[in-house]
Amino acid sequence: MATVSFENVTIRYPGAERPTVHELNLDIADGEFLVLVGPSGCGKSTTLRALAGLEEVESGQILIDGQDVTGQEPADRDIAMVFQNYALYPHMSVAKNMGFALKLAKLPQAEIDAKVNEAAEILGLSEFLDRKPKDLSGGQRQRVAMGRALVRNPKVFLMDEPLSNLDAKLRVQTRSEVAALQRRLGTTTVYVTHDQVEAMTMGDRVAVLKDGLLQQVAPPRELYDSPVNEFVAGFIGSPAMSLFPADGVTLGVRPEHMMVLEGEAPAGQRELRGTVDIVEELGSESFVYANWEGNRVVARLRGGAVPSPGDSIRFAFDPGVAHRFDPESGERLN
Repeated sequence: MATVSFENVTIRYPGAERPTVHELNLDIADGEFLVLVGPSGCGKSTTLRALAGLEEVESGQILIDGQDVTGQEPADRDIAMVFQNYALYPHMSVAKNMGFALKLAKLPQAEIDAKVNEAAEILGLSEFLDRKPKDLSGGQRQRVAMGRALVRNPKVFLMDEPLSNLDAKLRVQTRSEVAALQRRLGTTTVYVTHDQVEAMTMGDRVAVLKDGLLQQVAPPRELYDSPVNEFVAGFIGSPAMSLFPADGVTLGVRPEHMMVLEGEAPAGQRELRGTVDIVEELGSESFVYANWEGNRVVARLRGGAVPSPGDSIRFAFDPGVAHRFDPESGERLN
């Protein structure tokens, strides 16, 4: 296990006008599961690859356990990386795939077998050790890729969107397995995803990036309850927070705080009138998306009548629970 630090790290691809990552400062604690999240092109994978030694740093330092590794080769950093596409050798068995790096390191075969068997037991792969990757499901292949990293017992695990090739149901199952495994092992882990739901359900802390700039790093609940700016407020949460202008500020209201009215609005609440665009039926709850004066408004419904697209609708919310942002800078005001 190890700490990881980015100190004023800037990464720029050759010929690019602006950096992909700009003056990143980020400290990751020993044993922490930190998730890097943001839209495509925000610099999250580039940050991970720089930590792995696969991208050159223009300026700043990257430290692992207090040691400057900025100029070190990937093999000298004591990290293990799990990629999106598994990168398994199709002609090798699961056991040989998992132990390949140890074989290259010329470890005794008995030690390799012991490490592979231990990792396979942790990952539920013991019965598949003699199979080839083509005989496994997508989730099993991903576990083999994780096992290949696990047997090396690295200081830091790096995971670059490892679940993005799985179907929706398997992603939910596997992300809980990955998070539980990391907590069991206690290995410092940096995990990249574009899926904010994945980020919020897996990370001890989540670092949100936009255009190469770190916007906020905090535990999931803090990100949800106290976003530092309008971008984080709109990015974190599913469905996203409703954002609209009001009295010289931008107000933000979560769907669970937006009420669909059937009668009079409760005292002290602000009322909005709009037209329903779409309704998402999720069984135990529904989300109503409506247009109010050109602004999108989302409300969560639990039980009761559900409106239809095109219906006129009235909303209400308590101004006391609304988030307030500066309309020019986007920064939080309260």
